[in-house]
Amino acid sequence: MTFCFQAPPDVVTSEQRHEAEQVFLQLRNTKNPFNLCRQLLETSQADYLLFEAATLLRVGVIREWRDLSKEDILQLRQYIVHYVVNRVNLPHYVRETLVQVVGIMVKRGSVEDQGEDRGRLLTEVEQLVSSGDNTMRMIGCSIISALMQEYAVTVKSTDVGLTWETHFKAKKQFEGSDLRRIFHFIVNLLGEVVKVEGKMSGELSSLLLKLLVIAETTLTWSFISLHHILLL
Repeated sequence: MTFCFQAPPDVVTSEQRHEAEQVFLQLRNTKNPFNLCRQLLETSQADYLLFEAATLLRVGVIREWRDLSKEDILQLRQYIVHYVVNRVNLPHYVRETLVQVVGIMVKRGSVEDQGEDRGRLLTEVEQLVSSGDNTMRMIGCSIISALMQEYAVTVKSTDVGLTWETHFKAKKQFEGSDLRRIFHFIVNLLGEVVKVEGKMSGELSSLLLKLLVIAETTLTWSFISLHHILLL
């Protein structure tokens, strides 16, 4: 299936390619797709199928959120984080799609739990980067970036199925609690990175850039209430 979709024009016919495309389109309409996504993520060696599984997770979470129990949501969120952390060779676009799903889930959940799971996630991220491993630090930064993206005022934020009124309520709650936590965490991590002596490796340079982007995002954040700026 994946071969037919990605193969050169001289290897497969247009009919075979069209049939493969239809399979992927049908896959995205699968109801309650979460076990299927897990199976694909665990067993597939094809990057495109991994990306389709991650995309289907995002679609399924948004579409079927109201039908998921709190236990299902927490287990799925923890599974995705565990998967990303333990598959360090994932293609960048697959990893970023998966951490976006995490951001969506945490934001949707914060409407009801007032950021309880968000706090747990940030603790997990802090523990993740405390190892000193730059790959783990990059993954942690990706998770934080995805989380901040969901609370920012952007067109993408409307894709999670929330009204603007609910979005602004969740955003204000985030600003009054964990945005400051993220800022201090990133500043401390920046301090550790810049203390590294000698020529900076490409990996460390990438980490530094990611940290600077997150720091800039917090410093240029569009607050619901301007007086929250003083809390930083």
